[in-house]
Amino acid sequence: MGSSGYLPYTMKFEDSEDVIRSIRSGEQPPIHYKLDVKSFSQIRSILTSKLKVLESTEFYVGGYRWVTQIYPHGNRNDNGEGHISIYLKLCDELKYGSFVNVIFRALVYDQQRDKYLVIQDLREKRFDATNPIWGMSQALPQSVFNATCNGFLVKDRCTFGAEVFIIYATTPTIAEVSSIHSSSTRKYTWRIEKFSELPDDVYSPEFTIEDHTWKLSLYPRGYNSRRGKSISLFLGLTRQRELTAGSKLYTEYEMRVKNQLNFEDHSNTGYHAFEYSEEGTVKGFGDLIPISDLLIPSKGFVMEDVIILEVCVKRLFLLKTM
Repeated sequence: MGSSGYLPYTMKFEDSEDVIRSIRSGEQPPIHYKLDVKSFSQIRSILTSKLKVLESTEFYVGGYRWVTQIYPHGNRNDNGEGHISIYLKLCDELKYGSFVNVIFRALVYDQQRDKYLVIQDLREKRFDATNPIWGMSQALPQSVFNATCNGFLVKDRCTFGAEVFIIYATTPTIAEVSSIHSSSTRKYTWRIEKFSELPDDVYSPEFTIEDHTWKLSLYPRGYNSRRGKSISLFLGLTRQRELTAGSKLYTEYEMRVKNQLNFEDHSNTGYHAFEYSEEGTVKGFGDLIPISDLLIPSKGFVMEDVIILEVCVKRLFLLKTM
């Protein structure tokens, strides 16, 4: 195997003693996992600050649970800047002293030539409780991936694959990431009277956005370390059981404190990947707006003891197993 056969593309790769690249026919799809990503540019724009990694749904090889991790902007903490970084993560918690030795292959599909670029980590990697993640920080230069002539990213769609060699191969799991589009309103406005008399925590009625049930949690005097300093507002999926096990709802949301005198609302934007859960999780801002600013009448945020809060779910991407 090597890079000498990789002539159709805009550059050759320098293989190392650890990583080597080759091509294989599209008639040989990934053995263990395939991930189709739709609207790649949009999901990449979300994965910038806190959400840096696109993590796949789980798949099984050798009796263990695995996920692949893709850094569209490169894992800068692992010298991956300027590249697509691809990793394999062991989801099972191994006991102390236990380990799994693995050879990992990452694949990227060339849609124009019906071929796969195979990026193989030649050395066995030992997965254990201390090191559950291994991979290739410089799997593919972003310039090569982004060039339309190379076929990896076509009409904002791309496909990644994973192969994990322990003892045997299982039936591949196929998943996809897709943007949720509809004409329905993605905004919820919450008008709260007698703001000064509210208890330490108060919850909005449930509301529906894109067939998912949400709720806001307000802490008018602040939550934990922000108590007495800022009001805190969080967004949660109240029925995360509506998601299938292993699926994730990548969400970009904006929270606003409405200005009742003019249109100069105070707003913060957040990102979170909501997952299947029996109990549910919430995400938001402990420091949405300082209490000192909130209570100044001339700023218009609280008028006649009424505050108006709003959440707008701007973008949603659903990752699910097919």
